[in-house]
Amino acid sequence: MICGCGLAPNQLDIRHQFKSPLREAGILQQSAVIVCSDANMLPAACCTLLSVKRNLSSSTVEFLLLGIDLKPNEIAEVGNFARLHGMAIKVLPYNTPDTALQARGRWSGATLARLYMDLHIPDHIERLLYLDADVLAVSSVDELFTRDFQGKALAAIDDYVMAFPEKAGARQRKIGMHEGGRYFNAGVLLFDWSACRARGLFARTREIFEERSHLFENNDQDALNVTFDGDWLVLDPRWNTQTGLLPFVGRPAIIHFTGRKKPWQATVPWVHRRMAKRYAEDLANTPWASFCRQPSMTGRIAGFLSHLGKRIGGLARLARTRAYFSNS
Repeated sequence: MICGCGLAPNQLDIRHQFKSPLREAGILQQSAVIVCSDANMLPAACCTLLSVKRNLSSSTVEFLLLGIDLKPNEIAEVGNFARLHGMAIKVLPYNTPDTALQARGRWSGATLARLYMDLHIPDHIERLLYLDADVLAVSSVDELFTRDFQGKALAAIDDYVMAFPEKAGARQRKIGMHEGGRYFNAGVLLFDWSACRARGLFARTREIFEERSHLFENNDQDALNVTFDGDWLVLDPRWNTQTGLLPFVGRPAIIHFTGRKKPWQATVPWVHRRMAKRYAEDLANTPWASFCRQPSMTGRIAGFLSHLGKRIGGLARLARTRAYFSNS
């Protein structure tokens, strides 16, 4: 189901059969961006896709939303959002499988859905940018759609934990990775999707999930790190600037709102206060306008004091984070 204004299926087939000059030059044209979301996070997920569209010069990239157990009216709301912003969002219906339902009490539906998205993504997609629903692109992302994978099937960014080798090592040992390697954050993942399909990497990740889920404290991020252990391309932190990295990344391209507090909540973290306005503007004139909750003046002051307290109380942590990510 395509929401918004997009190409008809026969047009997609024609484009797949004939190579463009750019494609012959080695640039993958069959590219897509995908976000997984249930009804609760639909407004944020749509804002994520919109932010990429605004920061992408190519008109050939498709926008996909893996809709988790969505009702027809919820899919229609995605279509309304897409039309309002002059874009096309293709909703891929997803019903949580029995094997995933067993873990729903511990892991969110969106977290589990990512492990099954290979079963739903159209066959013509060759390059795939996966984004969490709590992510916004804030500058050009064109480079991600022309980046050389150097023979890898995945390009990703170090997780914040890598600044703390003792914690990273303990996590790697627990989940069965090779200790001393790198551990990526799964909020922004760039896949050579053709290679992932050919090598059955997501089927393997599901097997790992079923075998070791009791060891995974970091959801499917742990399972994906086991699958791609030592076999992924390291990207600059600007492509997944997690909340704790903001002070050390000069030109973020994609901001990832890690942590429990999000920009659309009344308890918006001080470092993300400007991002709250973006969500409010993008969701205005939609049924989702109330998704954004503006903090009161008291809340703003409390947020600033909390931010200041964390900066002062966490100087050692900040120094270690700066040392690692400034040299990444």
